[in-house]
Amino acid sequence: MYTVPGAGTALATPPDLAVEPLVAAVTETAVRTLRPCVEETAEAGVPRTHLDALAACGAYGLIAYEPDPASGVTARQVTREVHELLAAADPSTWFVWIQHHALAKGLLRGGDAARGEAWLAALARGDRRATAGFAFLRHPRPPVTAQREAGGWRLSGRVPWMTGWGLADVVYLGALTPRDEVLFAPVDCAAGAGLAAAPSAPLWAMRGTRTAAVEVRDVYVPDDEVVVRQPRADWVRGYDLENADAQPAVFGQLRATADFLLACEGYEDLGLRVADRAARLRAEAYALRDELPPGEGPEDRLRLRAESLDLAVRAAAACVAVAGGRAIQYGNTAGRLSREAQFHLIQAQTGGLKREVARLMLDGP
Repeated sequence: MYTVPGAGTALATPPDLAVEPLVAAVTETAVRTLRPCVEETAEAGVPRTHLDALAACGAYGLIAYEPDPASGVTARQVTREVHELLAAADPSTWFVWIQHHALAKGLLRGGDAARGEAWLAALARGDRRATAGFAFLRHPRPPVTAQREAGGWRLSGRVPWMTGWGLADVVYLGALTPRDEVLFAPVDCAAGAGLAAAPSAPLWAMRGTRTAAVEVRDVYVPDDEVVVRQPRADWVRGYDLENADAQPAVFGQLRATADFLLACEGYEDLGLRVADRAARLRAEAYALRDELPPGEGPEDRLRLRAESLDLAVRAAAACVAVAGGRAIQYGNTAGRLSREAQFHLIQAQTGGLKREVARLMLDGP
């Protein structure tokens, strides 16, 4: 029998969720396949076999997964738990895996049933694996543009960061049109299809995610392959709303830091304190998201996300302090946890979040 990752009882998987089939399958994969080699993965990069294991356990089908109604468990609970489990066990693999879901979400929202059916089954099985390239569209001058051509669009530019490069079959690529619209389409990652890795500075956090700068070399996208096209201002508002809440992966990160401290003799009390504080923040954040429609309570959403990030960074710093000088060496768990906590500060970042987190870092909660 495998052990459910957690931190004491405060952050451990609740019993009703632990026996839910997808959660149980993902937990076993996290414990048996991902966690034992997490330090190697963080340095050498996510292997394809990790993604194969996630496909085999059903994790790629999470976006459309529906638990048995008789279980009393909701799809939202399963989604959060899967993200927490994977982010706690192996953040590099988790981050490569989550890129896949952007295309699935886009297809589900796009409204073209025929196109969706052609893609979604293969995506849900993990037969086709996707990554994403579009967060840069929030920048004043997005570096990937789309020019109109007969029957379609010509995409050109440079994606600053594309995660899972070399592991994905397709990228859900965003581009800016001359009319200040955003356009999204799946683009083949195969050699010769118009995408190519470009020189870029190495990452000092999450470098195991196989993230690269990628050039988009005059890629032609027919009209019938465009999934979404809308005013950029509308997309930015939706992006900010979607990322306003505290992210499950941060609570997965806090599981891992609490577990680290609990395993350090003489510091178990610190691990319990991290777990208890994280559990309180998580309960409040998830309740807010469940009870209020998107867009309502923006101040509380921002506060809870910022406080969870602040706690993650502080808890990881405690791990470094406990580990001592070894923590500055690559391959050390405490050092990795600290770098990963810093990464969460910028993942799906918005302007308001940036200001609130910076304030917290200086002034405290």
